[in-house]
Amino acid sequence: MSFEPQIPTWGTHFLDNFEDKLLAYHSWLSTTGIQTGLISPKPEQFIWDEFIVHSLYFSHLLDGFEQLEFSDLGTGGGIPGVPIAITSKKNISLVDVKESRINELERLVKILQLNNCIPKKADAIPHIKRGGNFVSRCYISTEDALNYLKKSKNSIYLVSSNENVPNYDKDVFHVKHEEFFINKTDLRHIDVITVV
Repeated sequence: MSFEPQIPTWGTHFLDNFEDKLLAYHSWLSTTGIQTGLISPKPEQFIWDEFIVHSLYFSHLLDGFEQLEFSDLGTGGGIPGVPIAITSKKNISLVDVKESRINELERLVKILQLNNCIPKKADAIPHIKRGGNFVSRCYISTEDALNYLKKSKNSIYLVSSNENVPNYDKDVFHVKHEEFFINKTDLRHIDVITVV
């Protein structure tokens, strides 16, 4: 199977402006990311579609927010935080509890010269409970994010989801369910949670 760095029409400007760094990150995930256990072995096209393109939709959504500081919770191999940092002016903290992951991400940030991206070794749950601006691709569900954010004010959380949005208190939260394609046929979902 050959690798094609495609992107749907919603994100063609990302390839036009940031293709070299996105391909460098893809190469790093496909080699170092697998070798160091940051991601499990996957075909190159899967890594591009599921990790890079999926992450770029987070960046696409963040364009609509004036906030500059976001934390990628449970970042693992820098997904979705690194593509966001590559393609936006947002300052991204890559938060993960494992020191070995943070060490690899520190090397990656230097390789890609990402001045707006800082790996941080920390437990993500206290971050959520304090409130702030967050993204996460596979760390927690929308339902868990809503539970953790109940007492947070002025918080935003973009989280990968499935087709169903759980019941939530509309007096506390606003949840916008986004659907997008990562290629011609594969539909994905992100919930944008803001605390009212």
